[in-house]
Amino acid sequence: MLAHCPSASAQRQQPSPEALQRILDRLDSLEKQNETLLKEIHDLRQELSGTQASPPLREQVEVVDQRTKDLAQTKVSSSHRYPVSLTGMFLFDATQSGNPTLERGPYGITGGTGASLRQSIIGLDFYGPHIFGDGQIHGSLAMDFFSGTQDNVLRIRRGVVSFDWRRRSITFGQDKPLIAPLQPTSFARVGIPPLSGAGNLWLWLPQTKFEERISIGANTELKAQAEILETAENYASPSLSLQTAVAPARPAAEARLELQQSWNDQPRLALGFGAHTSTSHAYGRSIPSRVISADFKYQPKDWLQFSGTVLHGENFANLGGLGPGITVHEYGVVPVRASAGWVQIALPLTSRLTFDVYAGRQLNAPNDLTANAPLRSLMYAGNILYRVAPNVVLGFEGGRSRVTYLNGIPFSADRYDATVAYLF
Repeated sequence: MLAHCPSASAQRQQPSPEALQRILDRLDSLEKQNETLLKEIHDLRQELSGTQASPPLREQVEVVDQRTKDLAQTKVSSSHRYPVSLTGMFLFDATQSGNPTLERGPYGITGGTGASLRQSIIGLDFYGPHIFGDGQIHGSLAMDFFSGTQDNVLRIRRGVVSFDWRRRSITFGQDKPLIAPLQPTSFARVGIPPLSGAGNLWLWLPQTKFEERISIGANTELKAQAEILETAENYASPSLSLQTAVAPARPAAEARLELQQSWNDQPRLALGFGAHTSTSHAYGRSIPSRVISADFKYQPKDWLQFSGTVLHGENFANLGGLGPGITVHEYGVVPVRASAGWVQIALPLTSRLTFDVYAGRQLNAPNDLTANAPLRSLMYAGNILYRVAPNVVLGFEGGRSRVTYLNGIPFSADRYDATVAYLF
């Protein structure tokens, strides 16, 4: 009886043939799943090694590689142990212009036929210490080789030091006028920005600016800005005899309000309204400079963007408008009244390909001019920009400039540029 009990227990614990078959089937299924997983892992390794990388994956690798290089640059530090980043652009520009004298600006002829690296930019971005109120100091400096003189190879374009807090900033340095912060996109016209004298107030002027940022709801922000700057009166007076009688620089005040609306976590609409006031001195007389402005940026779709600026006032060539800002009549020294503006349509069709079309003009009041003074200007251009790499842009741009003088004589020029830009 005792010998019979263990045998009976062992017989009860032995699995049936059906259970054994289910176990074998399960093991076979797991083995097939393991083989499938191993194959997928092998394929993924091949993709990561680049042997079977798709274009989107290669683009991601390029972006990561560029960011790695950027991080390596930010490791450079100043003598005070704060990080400094080297920035800028190597720009090769091959130009053909039918009337290069029309492209003459304050730094020489910008058109002509030939190739140049003068529009390349070298810059520094630096990040200072944290300050009271949870603020921080930032700064930047950008220079190019467009001065056109042997004594000054580098020319300062823009340089600022900014004390930034969450809701306000105080900035010292040199920049565009506050009332005209935008400009068209162009890799062909960098030394003198596009639409200079045709609606774009471009001169980089010494200034001190204050900005207050106010949130209005979750997706709307209001910026209130005010600045004191120094005008360039010699640019407002092309006549040599008048330049000798004009104070070369004058203090000015500007103010601007900007309303920015965002949706889907992207800024989509920005409207700005500005005003400028200063007083020029010529021949012992005080000549007012008054300007009002409006600017906008609107992006209704990811592939469609609009931007532009409109201006109206008197004597604003001292900010980069079409001269003259001041003329001398037999009845006295007068400011030149004018209206100006520009608009751009940008089509970023893909992450690599963008089309830009822009146009601008300025119209001076004929009663304020002498016979040999410019009455109106018109410029329009279009470009194609293609990124062969995240930081390498190939471009082609064509445009026309036209200036008509009060005596009825027009001057026009077609210009074509092929550019290669390496951004760093």
